[in-house]
Amino acid sequence: MDFKSEERQNLLSRLLDAVKQCQIRFGGKRELATDMDPRICCLCQQLEAVLQHGLRQPEASNTPFRQMRDAIAQNFSINLSGAPPEPPVFWHYVRLHLTRHEYERYLLLVNIHSDAGRGRAWLRSALNESSLERYLHALIGDREGMARFYEPWAVLADPEKNAMLPNIAAGLSSVLFAISIDRQELNGAARPRPRPPDLSAAPPSREPEAVVKAQSVGED
Repeated sequence: MDFKSEERQNLLSRLLDAVKQCQIRFGGKRELATDMDPRICCLCQQLEAVLQHGLRQPEASNTPFRQMRDAIAQNFSINLSGAPPEPPVFWHYVRLHLTRHEYERYLLLVNIHSDAGRGRAWLRSALNESSLERYLHALIGDREGMARFYEPWAVLADPEKNAMLPNIAAGLSSVLFAISIDRQELNGAARPRPRPPDLSAAPPSREPEAVVKAQSVGED
């Protein structure tokens, strides 16, 4: 197994483990899975790592999507000029598969001001809205777009590996996600290869207040 193959396998293995931990903790329960729990944070980071893997440098050409972004920014009086170019982030590819309304939604988030942040916000909202599986089918089905944005050795460009991604997302359908999508912290630099947290040493996650109250009422 060459280095790139091993890297792809390791990324998928860590993602599968993160999904399994979330299923064990939240699957089939009415309890909300929020980013207060380290398992949810780890899941988001592993998904980011897979989507970030093997991205090409963004094209400098004046693409239709850049034109659309500039038009929307001008319409809403958002100043995007003078911003330094960002490193490649998966938002550059994801945005090709959004409707205009969806695109505007992430452009107008109050606390998100970078493409890295918009990608993370999209990922979290896709989990919240149980639409990640549908988006992944679109992402891996766009062969022409994938060739433009990803290297041939990327996870998303590997037919054997990328075919697993929609099924992995489908495995999260029993989890009720309620992850914050408009937070300053999401603007940070892209994190290509995160490590899962040591859950054995982590304190037990605090259940959402609504769940605790519901349990108290049931006991009464």
